[in-house]
Order: sequence, then C-alpha cells, then structure tokens
Amino acid sequence: MVKSLCISDSREGIIEHIPKGAIAYYLPNPRGRKKVFFTKETLLLMYHLIRLKYFSREMILDQYFILTGKELYNDALYSLIGNSRMPICQFSSNYNIGRTKFMYVPKVFASWLLSVIPQIPELAELTEVTEYDGSHYSLITNRMNGGTYGIKKINLHDANTRSLALKIGRALIENKVGVSPSELNITYFFPTNRELISVVPDAVIFVQGERYYIEYDRNTEQHFKLLGKIIGYFEESYYKGDTIFFVFDNISEPKDNYLNARVMNFISNVHNVKFKDSGLTYYEQAQQNKVSLYALPYVNAISQIAEVIHLELDHDSTKEDIELVDRFKNEHLVPYEVLSADLVDEPDSPFDLTLTYIDDFFDKKEMPLLKLNYGDISNPDYFENLYKEYKDVYPQCGIIFSASISKQYYPIPHDDFFLAIYIR
Repeated sequence: MVKSLCISDSREGIIEHIPKGAIAYYLPNPRGRKKVFFTKETLLLMYHLIRLKYFSREMILDQYFILTGKELYNDALYSLIGNSRMPICQFSSNYNIGRTKFMYVPKVFASWLLSVIPQIPELAELTEVTEYDGSHYSLITNRMNGGTYGIKKINLHDANTRSLALKIGRALIENKVGVSPSELNITYFFPTNRELISVVPDAVIFVQGERYYIEYDRNTEQHFKLLGKIIGYFEESYYKGDTIFFVFDNISEPKDNYLNARVMNFISNVHNVKFKDSGLTYYEQAQQNKVSLYALPYVNAISQIAEVIHLELDHDSTKEDIELVDRFKNEHLVPYEVLSADLVDEPDSPFDLTLTYIDDFFDKKEMPLLKLNYGDISNPDYFENLYKEYKDVYPQCGIIFSASISKQYYPIPHDDFFLAIYIR
C-alpha cells in the first residue's frame, strides 16, 4: 500500500511522483521499476472489468461512470493497457466485431487485484453483494479470475447484452440525483454455467443489492423459446418477487409507430398460452410467484428499465405526485381546461391524482389519473379491470407514462375512455 506522496529511489536519486488519490501500485514486471498506480475508483473499475470478462473501450468508460459518476480520462485509461502482464490486454483482431476491438483482464493482474481488494474494507464491502458463500454470482464460484479461458469468440448477442446493461446502469446514475454511485452499488453478472444455476438470463443487474434480470432477443428465437425463458422464474422460489426485462432488438420500426408485432405477439402469448397441463397461462404462473415481467423494444428499453428500477428503489412517490399536481395546474397537459388537480388520499384507490376539468360541452367533470410503468406485461390485464370497474363512474381515465417514450407506442385499449399522457 502506498502511504506517501512520492517514492525516492536512493540508488539514482530519482523521486517518483504518485498520482493524487493513489492507494496501491502494481508491478507489471516484479524485477522492473515500472509501477501502475491505482486509486480506489480504478481498483474497483478493474474488479468490475473482471466480471465483464471482455469489454470494449466504450464499455470501460460506461463502467467507470457507473462506479464514480465521472468520466475516465484517456490518459488514465491508456496507462492501464499493454501486454499480457498489464492490467488490460487487447484480444487479437479476429475477436473484433466490425471495427469494435475488445479487451480483457489478464490472469496475472487479476490474481494481484483479487488479493488486494479484501485488504481495503471500503471496496471489500461493495463487492459483498455477490462475493459471499453460496452466491451464484461470485467470481470464485464461477472461476472468473481473468484471462481468455473459454472465450473462443465474441458474439454480437453477448456483446450487445453487456453494452445494454451498462447503458442502463449509466442512465440510473445520471437520473438518481442525491444518491451516490457507491450507494447504488450497481454490479453485473453474465451467466453461462447452466449446471450452477437453474436460470441462465443474459444479464443480471444488482442495484442496492436487489436483482434485476435481462433477457435480450435479437429477433432470432422462436416464440416458444422466449416463453420457455420465463419458466424457471416462476417455478423456483428463489426468484419470487424478481423482475425480468425482455428487450427486443434488431426489429423494424413499424410504420404506424405502434409496437413491433414481435413484441405484441410475445405479450399476447404470455397472457394466452397455457403452461403444460396447469390450466394457467405463463402470465398467471408468473403472478403466482410474484414475478414482474416487462417487454420493451430496444428503442425504449434503456430509459424505461432505468425508470422502473429507480421507482422500485424509491418507494415514496409523494414528491413526484406533488410535482405532477403543480404541472397539471400550470401546464396544458390535457386537451381540456383544468380547474383543479388534487392528490388522491384514499389508500385503496388505484388512482394517484384527480383532475376537475371542463369538457367539450362546458360541463364540469372529474378525471382520475394513475401512473403506470411502460412495458409492464401486466398492463393489458390491468386496463381491462379498470375499464370494467370505472367506465360507468368516470367519462375518462388518464394514464401517465414516461416522457421519454417517443417511438413504438403500446396501443391502449378503449381509447375513448383511456387518455395516455406522456409526461412522467
């Protein structure tokens, strides 16, 4: 461990400058003089790069931002890259995907790093989200100790999954104002060992210790295989209460700007196809294990997944509701003259706000409003239940969705009753 700001070499009178914040240094050559210095942030970065197994330059930058909320300078990055004894080494060109080059953490450095991390309590505590006895996702359990073992090639699906997961983490850091990156403690895992765990999702994202799963589809799998990915989540009690995001990429943009048919068909199958002889649909089976399912086209996925995770972590929505009340009072958000906007304080009500407005016939009316997460597979069922219960009570019901939705809209049923408002 480095404790002073400089190191003096008495043999030649050389004083070596130590970068600000450095707490450790690594010797690429044990007999050489070259030292690679590390701060807590860059040590933690290297730990997470081992978890990625392979990564592009952009992935490194995203991972550093997720850990620190700051950008990594080029000089700091390039000082880590070199031969097979340096912290980061490049794959040969036959591992490239197009012009994208990939890198990895060599074993010799990974061994040093994993011996240093436990000596720094602050960093050791952050890694405990996965590094504990019995964890499916620890480096030790999965024999992840750097190097290229088992990586015969880098396929587009897996590289895109890593990129997507990191972009979600970056969006969480950018949007979670007032919470430090270390408090969120975003950690990734990309399972491959089908003998170790019952479900092998494309990615697992840990945020404040909570698990979220990504199933990434490039328009290559048949629908029955997509349904099959849900089975383990509702059969195993381990996944009770978990959230799974299905992300659909490599699909065309529909001319009418509604959801692509592949996503719509998947949602329909989840709601209508029965699981074996159970008499229950895949959706009903997931409901029994309290598993939440989402289906999103890639174009909306990063912002919406980040929003869902953000909302699940921040259970108190009072501040957001008060801000929405003010907006409905002061902005023209609905095609009516709004007389008042109020919070709903009935604990059993499904609604969040109520508007009093003047309709096209100059009559005073009330419109309840509720906030929903975009892409939630339970929404179609929920829409029908709301419509049956309230169609004779209110002339309209407002559904508040994310303001970031601009493409591939879900077709809202009963559009004479439901009014979609994209402002959240």
